[in-house]
Amino acid sequence: MKKSLLLLLLMFIFLIGCKKEKVQPVEAPQKTESIDQKQIDSVETEKAEVEKPVVTKEVKKKKAKQGLFFLEDLEGKYPTEEKIFQNKVLKKRLQNMKRLNYDLLVQNWNTETPITIENHIVHSSGCKSHNCPESAFDLFIDLKHNNINVYHFSNNTLRVYTEKGFIELPPDFAEEMEIKKENAKIGSTSDDIESKYDVNLKSSKK
Repeated sequence: MKKSLLLLLLMFIFLIGCKKEKVQPVEAPQKTESIDQKQIDSVETEKAEVEKPVVTKEVKKKKAKQGLFFLEDLEGKYPTEEKIFQNKVLKKRLQNMKRLNYDLLVQNWNTETPITIENHIVHSSGCKSHNCPESAFDLFIDLKHNNINVYHFSNNTLRVYTEKGFIELPPDFAEEMEIKKENAKIGSTSDDIESKYDVNLKSSKK
């Protein structure tokens, strides 16, 4: 009997001991660490995207318009309103043209025509306000061959300034210049040699 009681007591103690060994403090899942890591990764990704240089279409467009090609976007607009003579590239090239009086051109470019473009050749005319026959200019810029011509009408005299030789004018421009020469009495053998030049094209023929 005593042995049985002793055996039961030992078994009871053994069971209690096992339960104590199995009961361990349960650690909370380390969710905080994983969430924090995700947040850190997200922030790092956003930071990298912000710091990544962005090439906009506007920048690409500006890079594409080198030299005098900016004039392609000015068709139908007026030279003085667009301040083309203040453009560093055009200004320098006009100033470097042999015997051309750049200051006189700018000074007398008052009444003007809008910019027209034909076969990659840019054209516009400007003359002295209220007195076109006295001083008038026709500007031609060949974008394809990178060349500039300036026609200067002064009364019944015409001087042509070339940067790299004469520009072959498209038919419409060539016809316009012939009419202007006629109106300015260039090469006329008539007794009437008073220039009737006008930037706004109008033939003097009746």
